Parts: sequence; C-alpha cells; structure tokens
Amino acid sequence: SVVVGVRIRPFNDREKTLNAQLCVDVDGPTTILQNPPEMALESGKGKEAKRFTFDASFWSHDGFQVGSDGYCSPAAGSRYADQRTVFETFGRRILDSAWEGYHCCLFAYGQTGAGKSYSMVGYGANKGIVPISCEEIFKRISANTDTNLTYEVMVSMVEIYNEQVQDLLVPPKDRPKKGLEIRESQ
Repeated sequence: SVVVGVRIRPFNDREKTLNAQLCVDVDGPTTILQNPPEMALESGKGKEAKRFTFDASFWSHDGFQVGSDGYCSPAAGSRYADQRTVFETFGRRILDSAWEGYHCCLFAYGQTGAGKSYSMVGYGANKGIVPISCEEIFKRISANTDTNLTYEVMVSMVEIYNEQVQDLLVPPKDRPKKGLEIRESQ
C-alpha cells in the first residue's frame, strides 16, 4: 500500500534573512496552508486556509532542543517530530514489510532544500530513516537463533533530478555525467 506524509522543516538561513513568514501548520495528519495576511488582503484571495490530510503530517519547524550529542529532540510540551518519530511512523512499517518478504520502496519528493535528505539520511546524531533502518535490520539478523536461516540484504539508493537517475551509492566523481541509462521493456 502507499502511505504519504508531510514534514515541515525549520526555516533555512536564506528564509531567516528574508524574514520569511510561516504560512503552514499541522493538526494531526492535516497540513494547513494559509496565505500571509498582507498577501490575502492584496489579492482578496486566500483568506481561508487550505487543508490537506495525509497519513501523517510532522511538525519539525520549531520546538526542539539540541542535546549534548547534537540530537534534536522535542522540547517539553512541544509537538516537534524528531528523526525517531518519523522512522517509527514510516520507516518501521516499511522495514516490517520487507522483513515479511515484500519488496519495499521509500520515496522522498520535494523541491531542492525541502528537507528530503535530512529525513532520509540525516546528519550527525540525527540519523534519518535509512541509517536507522540499516541498524534495525542488522539487529534483527543478530537476534536470529536459527542456524538454518540465512539472510541476504540488498539496498539501492537512487536520486532522480532534472530527469537524470543517479546511483547514490557510487561516489559522485565516478557517476556518469548524464545519469544512469534507462531501459524500457516492451
């Protein structure tokens, strides 16, 4: 089955410099978009918020504290969704399905700078879905007591950007400039 989630990231440095206004909110699985008040007044449109409901909407814009190890966790009383929350909501579900023998795919979509890499890979102590999943896979394998049971782990990681597919497990200097060749079966 297909499940869809949205994650609201913190402002980046450029947005902070421009004094960007926050125009998005979440309420449970619902993402709410609101035009900034002055834009709504100028255009006469967009006074009403637009609501979109997904399987999950994660608030990661603010409300976090940075631990001594660098991990960003929810501050007391905050609705901040940390990396572990995102993994538990989507990553564990995919991992459990793969463990049952199903082929699985996790797909991150969004414009440049939207936070896809942070959610998928993370950085530093804030590991994303992929490294947490890898750790979980090898924990499960290590817990196996059946000597007749063997495991094969295969992973691929690709990026589609400007209609080019790149294998992210190949060092950038070794990747074909025009991306991987795509073949279509008839």
